[in-house]
Amino acid sequence: MKRLIVVLALGLLLGGSVPMALAHGGGEIKIGKEPVGPYKMTVWLNPPVPQAGETMHITVGVLAEDDAPLLDAAVFMEMINQANGEIVMSGPATTERSANKLFYEIDFPAPEIGTYEIRLQLTRGDVNGQVAFQTEVETANNTNWLVIGLVGIGLILAAFLYFSSRNVDLQIPDN
Repeated sequence: MKRLIVVLALGLLLGGSVPMALAHGGGEIKIGKEPVGPYKMTVWLNPPVPQAGETMHITVGVLAEDDAPLLDAAVFMEMINQANGEIVMSGPATTERSANKLFYEIDFPAPEIGTYEIRLQLTRGDVNGQVAFQTEVETANNTNWLVIGLVGIGLILAAFLYFSSRNVDLQIPDN
């Protein structure tokens, strides 16, 4: 019975220590259904708080007048340093980069720490407009929670095996 409890506890600890793997997309909505001509743009940023040197992912959804996905537009991204006005990153967001081909996506390394404006230009026929939002790039967090969790589980398992091999019965006193 004790072994079953320990195995269940280890399973819960392991399940809680492994971060969820996210596919392309996701993140936090920065712009929601913003009108650009007759269309509506929604923009997600992942991670919601970018870290210097780590990958940033932008997903753009464009809806036509009938709220169907618009897949034949051009979307271009620029990231501008607010301290000096310099464009630090730019490039097209495309449906080819999207896993489901319904969104325009772009990945790029986050620049140095600071405040940035991200502009997304939409072009389709005579329609040409943009949306923008600000984001802060913070210091990279180098804590590897997976390794910390696995080491913790290893220590718990080692203690369990040590005490079970010695037939030590850990008891909690009654109050």
